[in-house]
Amino acid sequence: MTTTAAAGAPGTECIDPDARDPSPGYDRSSALEPFFIVVVVLVGLAYGLRRIGDNSALLHIRTGIDMARGSGIPRADTYSFTAHGHAWVVQSWLAEMAYGWAVRLGGAHLLMLLQGALVAAVTLLMSLRARAGSSLRTLAAATIAFGVLVEGISPRPLLVGLLCLALMVTVLERGWSPWLQVPVVWVWVNSHGSFPLGVAWLCLVGAGAAIDRREAPRRELRHLGAFMVGLVVAAVNPLGPRLLAFPLAVRDKQVIFKTIVEWKSPNFQSASGIVTLAFLTLAVVVLIRARLGWADALPVAFFLTIGLFAVRNLAPAAVVLAPALGRALRPDRGDGTPADTTGRLRIGRRPVDRAFAVVLAVVGLGLVAYSFSAPAYDLHNYPVRLVTRAQAAGWFAAPHRVAEQDWVGDYVAARFGSHARVFIDDRYDMYPVDVSQAYEALLHGSPGSAAVLGRFDIDVVLWDDHQPLVQILQVAGWHQIDQDGHWVLLQRPGT
Repeated sequence: MTTTAAAGAPGTECIDPDARDPSPGYDRSSALEPFFIVVVVLVGLAYGLRRIGDNSALLHIRTGIDMARGSGIPRADTYSFTAHGHAWVVQSWLAEMAYGWAVRLGGAHLLMLLQGALVAAVTLLMSLRARAGSSLRTLAAATIAFGVLVEGISPRPLLVGLLCLALMVTVLERGWSPWLQVPVVWVWVNSHGSFPLGVAWLCLVGAGAAIDRREAPRRELRHLGAFMVGLVVAAVNPLGPRLLAFPLAVRDKQVIFKTIVEWKSPNFQSASGIVTLAFLTLAVVVLIRARLGWADALPVAFFLTIGLFAVRNLAPAAVVLAPALGRALRPDRGDGTPADTTGRLRIGRRPVDRAFAVVLAVVGLGLVAYSFSAPAYDLHNYPVRLVTRAQAAGWFAAPHRVAEQDWVGDYVAARFGSHARVFIDDRYDMYPVDVSQAYEALLHGSPGSAAVLGRFDIDVVLWDDHQPLVQILQVAGWHQIDQDGHWVLLQRPGT
């Protein structure tokens, strides 16, 4: 009979398909716990296998494809005419390289599978940390955490950052060697600029543990020290220590970043926002009722706060919420002590258990097969036909210059690579501030819009006709060349 492994030993928390029937001391209320965890992971897999249409993801993929073709990591901008040759620190070079090789080896569908696997891995680690000692309680904790995760997640290198945060939390909470943090930090720094969140989490957990235990948080300090060593090691990369300074770009250009949707507060009036608000409310109610210790309260409070300030921070907040929710919903064993959740997740050998496992495996394979049966890209939100028209007319090449909105610029750059010469895309950390401000003037239809277009010698505009710029240019004599839905192509008079 398989026995429960010792708590804290690396690799003991797993789904064990060879476990026999429960031992006499086994808590039968947890019999379905592994199945419920797999169900939540399958939901995460389905979410990650969605068709690729995110504008930022398109540009990350384009950069990765160029690198995989042998052009190396870009050191200067190659996609725009407004900042061509401007120094560019490709913070996510490692993730983008993986994207590029995935496309090269298996096409865009293999990239979809990679994205699905990343979301599933994050969901699995969150669900394991959300274990509450009984099947339904674990399902509740994991579902609430995943409900918060969805609004802030996107198919970008952020997924690698989330996976690294979840791994860092797992390493600490499972009592594994702090030195495992070093490779996690190296991957994190070289994949996404969110790594300062790891330092914040460790510091807050350590401070909370010191209050709870009334002594120095030695375990947390060891992990924090290992994280710092990881930062030093992470400086050894093709771009050098500059990656460590990347988060400062956000601070230096915070006025510009505040205008970006993902850096704004969540929209709780949209359908998805209402769902997220419901899960956030559930999480807060559960945590308040449980009266958790400071080691949970401090990081949860901080991450929920930054999640309310910027939608992109909701996903890291969900990762931090998961273990706190698991502890909050954990029942006691009747003697006032909480149920143990450090043992194996065991799948019994009863026919119904095996049948359930087979059904879940078939569902997972079905999700993958279905994702491969449909087109990998979803471009219905982009002005594909008008971009084709502009390219055929030679307007993306000198002496012409086309102005488009930032997320359309991502699509154009992804489609044409270094031949695109866009006005702007969403790499706001790279663009000079004056270019970003010029784009903001066009986006809001300011009185100086015509002067902005003249300053950059722009003679063609591809824009959403719901925006005020279109009316301003039509009044100024710009003539409409073509229209597709709500998109229009306008040309400067006399050209």
